Amino acid sequence: MQQASLLTARSVLGPPARVTRPVPAGDLRWLTAVAVVFTACLLASAVAASGLGWDETVYVSQVDPHTPAAFFSAPRARGVTFLLAPVAALTTSATVLHCYLAVLSGAALLLALCTWRRVLPAPVPALGGALFAGLWVTLFYGGQAMPNLWVGYAALAATGCFLRAVRQPPRQLAPRRDWRAAAGLAAAVAVAALMRPTDAIWLAVPLCAAALCVPSWRRPAVLLALPAGLALGCAPWVVEAYLSYGGLLARLHRAAQIQGGLGWHLTFDDHARALQGKTLCRPCHLSWEHPVTAVWWLVLPLAVAGAVWAALRAREPRGGLHGYGPAERSGARHPLGLAPIRPRSIGPDPDGPPPGCGRHGRGPAWPLVRLSDPRGPLHRYGPAPVVLPALVGLCLAAPYLLTVDYAAPRFLLPAYALLMMPAAWFLYWLTLLPRRRHAWAVAFLVLALLSHEVIQLTVWHTMVRSTARAQAGVERVATALRAAGVRPPCVVSGEEAVRVAYRAGCASRQPRGHDASVTPAGLARLGARRPVAVVVAGGQRPPAYARGWRRVTLPPVPDFGRLAAYVSSPRKR
Repeated sequence: MQQASLLTARSVLGPPARVTRPVPAGDLRWLTAVAVVFTACLLASAVAASGLGWDETVYVSQVDPHTPAAFFSAPRARGVTFLLAPVAALTTSATVLHCYLAVLSGAALLLALCTWRRVLPAPVPALGGALFAGLWVTLFYGGQAMPNLWVGYAALAATGCFLRAVRQPPRQLAPRRDWRAAAGLAAAVAVAALMRPTDAIWLAVPLCAAALCVPSWRRPAVLLALPAGLALGCAPWVVEAYLSYGGLLARLHRAAQIQGGLGWHLTFDDHARALQGKTLCRPCHLSWEHPVTAVWWLVLPLAVAGAVWAALRAREPRGGLHGYGPAERSGARHPLGLAPIRPRSIGPDPDGPPPGCGRHGRGPAWPLVRLSDPRGPLHRYGPAPVVLPALVGLCLAAPYLLTVDYAAPRFLLPAYALLMMPAAWFLYWLTLLPRRRHAWAVAFLVLALLSHEVIQLTVWHTMVRSTARAQAGVERVATALRAAGVRPPCVVSGEEAVRVAYRAGCASRQPRGHDASVTPAGLARLGARRPVAVVVAGGQRPPAYARGWRRVTLPPVPDFGRLAAYVSSPRKR
């Protein structure tokens, strides 16, 4: 009897309709607009500052076939060199490399933001992406050959793919395994590990913990994707550790030494002061002359906390079927913010079956629900997309704020990428408050955001100009050394040795410090066979092995003042 009724129902309904989900085009246009404007800004800075920075030179020299590779220290990973290799095989022009990275960076931002479509309300990913892309740190490093921003893109994409992969389907349907989202998760974690293995660990650990702690999130695809991506991305770094550094533990120990010795170091104030426009604050004796540049840095944790608070306190009037966990009782609070709710807008659930395929084949599959509380999670996935990026972002920021005794704004780029999502959600939530009483607050919010962006663009413009001046100074120094007879095969040591040597076509060697790769006696022996230049700054005396060498006065470089080089006179063969 039951079988007959099922057959009858099938004959009435006809062939099963294909499940289609409406794809909002408006949010994609906004995301594309953010990425295009971001790319245009990066291209402008690539043309304005046409040289390479110190770290960039290290990475580019690894794939430049015409110049000796600079010393590759233990903390560095090969991800950036892999990224540069396709273009470096054709040209190593700094302008071309920066333009290539600018376009690639804009595409990566768009791809990372697209993973958050349907996870957060449509305006939120675009607003979060605009807030992140509008930071001077993001604009300054967007087109540079540096790994931190790429870790940020990977972290943003990994968290978005994780939320898609653990999405709980309605209980009327068979369990669905989103293997595409799991594959994206593994790829994003692998990219982060290729760029900076330690950051990738701080990314994967909270995601894995969340997958294990929430029963409905224990998906085999997710639990396999996280360690697989981490192992794949870390493999080159681990192999290189055994080939060049004496083993994995030895490389980790050396990396910690170069970082100044990891320990309990509170550097909140250092990071805040570095936002005035300092790429590296080590040691951070920088005076806080422009505290307005750090206002957003102090407000960001408050916005994230407000987003988590607002998401956790939201109630669900009718229980319902959840995207990330089982249904709760009517009016119950979301446990830990991990059990989200149905859509706020009227209409069938896009994750459910098509209309007309509900119980007994009549009507929609679920009642159409409108949330009565306008301050609710604003989306069918509820608090999880707000709580999880906040948790992962804090985990990515903690090592640099608590264990490293110096500050560099680029270190926190992955954390900023994730924390901007709940912050943008909170701003969106504020705009939905009753406008009769809070219209002035919305106007103030818009004015504050515009003022914030003006400050960020001002700092970015100042940084680009100072970088261009420094790069021009390095080029003048390299030209003066070539005129003094320092030509390949040659060696440069001392101040700014990496950049000057790369511009002059020489190898860079240091007898001391983190990049020590030769002894003083070794440099003296090299000076007897080929031109060796030791660059000193500020009227300092040359090292003992170079005191008999010829002195060459060099053009000044910003931040170094007067420079001089002591050039060896190799014996003629």
